[in-house]
Amino acid sequence: MDGPTGASPVIVRVYLSTVCSMVGYSILVVVLPFRFEALGLSVVDYGFALAIYAFGMLLTEGLWGAAAFRIGRPRPLIALGAVLLAVILLIGLSRTFDEFALTLGLFGAVAVFPVPLARWLALTSGGPNTGGRGTGRYVLFFGIGLAAGAALGPAIYELLGFLVVTLIAFGAFAISIFFLAVIPWDRAGLPPRSPGLLRQLPRVFTRHFAVCATVVTLAYLAFTLPSSFLQYYSVGVFHGTGVEAGYVIGALRATQVVAGFFLGGQVDRFGPARSTPYGFLLLFAGALLTFFSHSYAEMVGATLVFATGSGWLFASLLPLVLGPVPPERQGVVVGTFGSFEDLGLLTGPILISAVYASGGPGSAFLTVAGIALAGAAIVALGRRTGLLETAPP
Repeated sequence: MDGPTGASPVIVRVYLSTVCSMVGYSILVVVLPFRFEALGLSVVDYGFALAIYAFGMLLTEGLWGAAAFRIGRPRPLIALGAVLLAVILLIGLSRTFDEFALTLGLFGAVAVFPVPLARWLALTSGGPNTGGRGTGRYVLFFGIGLAAGAALGPAIYELLGFLVVTLIAFGAFAISIFFLAVIPWDRAGLPPRSPGLLRQLPRVFTRHFAVCATVVTLAYLAFTLPSSFLQYYSVGVFHGTGVEAGYVIGALRATQVVAGFFLGGQVDRFGPARSTPYGFLLLFAGALLTFFSHSYAEMVGATLVFATGSGWLFASLLPLVLGPVPPERQGVVVGTFGSFEDLGLLTGPILISAVYASGGPGSAFLTVAGIALAGAAIVALGRRTGLLETAPP
């Protein structure tokens, strides 16, 4: 890349691709609860379908991480993109739980293919010791796409239907793939191609990685509360509308990106191991405040507290796990770490939908508060006991 400014043609195209792909993802996923309800499918069906989507990501993200420095070329990117676009069309045609389970599982497995590569490029774009800032900037563009899609999706769904939403997602992902394909990859500064995943895995699973993998799983599990279920409890408990739910999720995403962008520098200043517990404590506060909310406005305020904590975590968790990892192994670590993010996204909908269905929304809020508190405690204990490392050996 062109120096440590983070504004090279490579990273600009990464940001543009990220915005477009997240618009496509968010505009599609945010309307799934309404589509499931319209087809007569239950909240438990919805939870399991999302879990299958996350399982698809979990199975493949480590592989995409191991291959990250190999697919940084136009031909493989275009080929993989064409497969992704075909899967999106199949989602638009799905009408039963089995069809959604299959197509969303495929979507999770394929849609994640550029993520480890893009995250690595963003994290390293500013040079050494700027992982928090680089990740915060990536979160900014990631979240801009998510916020725009979340705000627009429900309104477009109500006006034009699910098939049109799917076609818009198709177009957004197509533009995203174009931006990836036109990156000047000879200037990207990718490390030498590393061995296959199986040869790299023994070096990935250290004690440090185990602690980080545990806390990122808890973080993403907790985050599925507002990202996947706000459409339900904002309407059923706080008496909002579907369109209003889209706006709140858009505000959630926007708050995340602003928090991640501005707090990324603080992560670099104080270190990710010191910063991460505070993000979890804000998740705890947000979930608890949602439990005690009596009005729609109070629920929105609690959601924004939760969003600030998740934005802080998005800026700190990847630098935390990569602290002791040399550059040539960072691709596979980013991908494998992402698989544990996916594990949280897999278990979150299953756990929360089960608690929600059996004990009501309040039980789900308290469960997530407990999970967030556990995440803060694990990071604090790992730092105190020396399990969390900060520099390559």
